This record gives sequence, structure tokens and C-alpha cells, in this order.
Amino acid sequence: MENDKDSDFYKNILDLVPEPILVLEVKDLSVRYVNLEFQIQFEKSSSFFKKKKIDQIFNQNSFLISNLKKMSKKTGMFLIKEAALFKNFSYEVRCIVPETYNDQILMIFKKSTKSQFFNQDQFIIFDETFSILSHEINNPLSSIKMASQLILKSKKYDEELHKIVINETERISKIFKSLSYINTKNSLLDGSNENIHEVIRYSVFRLKEKNIIKIIEDFDPSLPMIRIDKNAMVQVFDNLLLNSIDATANNNNAYIKLSTKFLYGQSIKIPNLKNEIKKNYLQIIIEDNGVGINPSDLDKIFFPFYTKKKNGSGIGLFLVKKIIDYHNGEISIKIEDNCTKVYIKLPL
Repeated sequence: MENDKDSDFYKNILDLVPEPILVLEVKDLSVRYVNLEFQIQFEKSSSFFKKKKIDQIFNQNSFLISNLKKMSKKTGMFLIKEAALFKNFSYEVRCIVPETYNDQILMIFKKSTKSQFFNQDQFIIFDETFSILSHEINNPLSSIKMASQLILKSKKYDEELHKIVINETERISKIFKSLSYINTKNSLLDGSNENIHEVIRYSVFRLKEKNIIKIIEDFDPSLPMIRIDKNAMVQVFDNLLLNSIDATANNNNAYIKLSTKFLYGQSIKIPNLKNEIKKNYLQIIIEDNGVGINPSDLDKIFFPFYTKKKNGSGIGLFLVKKIIDYHNGEISIKIEDNCTKVYIKLPL
């Protein structure tokens, strides 16, 4: 009966947790239970994992297995960082061996925000990226050098040359501040339940003050509150709306359409699992009829410093993607009916 009670506990509690969870037997490191999210992310059913030993599942990660063997002799909470476990994705694994139930190890997996290791195409893109970064920094440095040389030759104070030095120094500073912000998670630690429409309207209100453009709302009034980092999501909408405003600058019939809808029971098919898993999402679509994006650029636009704008930094969309990733969401950009559409899906 104890096993039935354990099974009910796992089914009723752990299946509700949005992170992948694996429960192991301490004595032989065999699988006692996997929750639904583990089955989704690792693309196998619970029947596939049941009773298998950990080295049969992650046979290529000796670091993970050796650490688990050490933990099995202790109690407490342990953290394994950057374990490459599945499809070249890196995971942070939190392991708990409770004092009361010290015959099992609870493993909680969190996909690393560093995403996948690079393939050859991504290396090529990053080679382009850092060439652009080098160019972005070299331009203001050249201006500073030129201005400094002229100041040395001049026998009197030149306000214009002084301004060049200050402005170009600030330009370099902004580039590095952007890089510093991208590498921090601090701004994404303050989750709260929010009305997504109020967050979107906050960005629209501030940006519309400076720009005359037609805004169309098509909001689903029945949407529930969603747990997000409000300040981070405001940054997402600021960046995306500014892109739309820039793209429609020379269009007298320009518009930006903002839509939301509830995606009920989106099906996720897991190999070897008879029934599909269903999850609910909130969808946001930002559409504009501006100049659009070259289809050949769509697979590169979320990489840092990749931009086709004359004065662009290439930071904005990379930051947007990172924030959406932190929220376990999805973002994509498509060209449909001569319009650019940004699709955002956030789990509820």
C-alpha cells in the first residue's frame, strides 16, 4: 500500500510542478518516478524510464553519475551546474536527499539559459556578431583618437571636439552596459501576478506620446492573471514596439496591431506516450505593416549585435529572447500577408 500512496503523491503533486523532476532509489540509482514535465522535455514516457538505472538514461555524463553516487551516501540539498544531458542542452540539477525519506533522491532539472552548444552555422553567425561588435567599438574609438589629436595640435579650447570625445566615450559605455545587463539575472527575480494588457498598455502609452501611429487592440478580456517579471516584460514590449515604430516611420497608413488570446490545451506529443500532454498558454501577437524583415535574416535576428539598422546596436532582440526564455516562453517572428508578426507564448 505504501507504494500506492507514493504513486498517488507523485501523480497529484509532482505532476503539477513546471520543472522536470526525477525520483531515484538511493540503493541502486534506479528510477522510481518521473513527472509529466520530465517526460515532455526528455521526449519519453514514464514507462520507458521506470526502473531504469541513471547510467542507462544519462550514460554519457560520468560527472553527473559520480556526483549522484556520492550524494546517495549523504542527506541534504546539492547543486550540479551545467550538466549536458539531452540534445546538447545544458541543465542545472538540484538534488535533494531528505532525512525522513533518505531512500530516495529527488532531482529537479532546470534548462540552462545558455541554450544549446553551438553548431557550425551558429559559430559562423557569432563570427559575424563579434565582427560587428568590433566595428561598433572601433568607430567611436577612431573618433576619439582623431579628436584627441586635433585637441593636441590646437592652441585653444574647442567645444565641438570636446563633445565628440564625451559622446563617443558614452557610446562605448552604453555598449558595455548592455553586455553587462544581458549577463545578469537580477532583473528577473521579481515575479508577480499581472494583467498582461496593463503591462502592454503601459509600454504603448509611453511610446505613443512621442510617436503618432495608429494602435489597434484586439485583446481577449477573459485572460487570467499571469506570473511574470513586470519590469522585464515592459522591456520586451518597449523593444518590440520601438522596432515596429521604426519599421513604419515612412508609411502614412502605418499601424501596429496588438492581439492576445488564450491557447487552451496546446498538445505536446511525447514519443512512446499514447496520450498527448496538454498545456495552457497566453499568446501575444504584435503586428505591423512596416518595411519588414528580409526572410534570410529571420534565423539570425535574436543573436547579439546582429542588426541591419544604420544606428542599431543589435542588443534589443537578443535581450527580448533572453527574457522570454527566462519565463519559459517562446518567441518567433514571421512575415505574413506583407506584415511582420511577432508571436509570444507564455505558459500559464
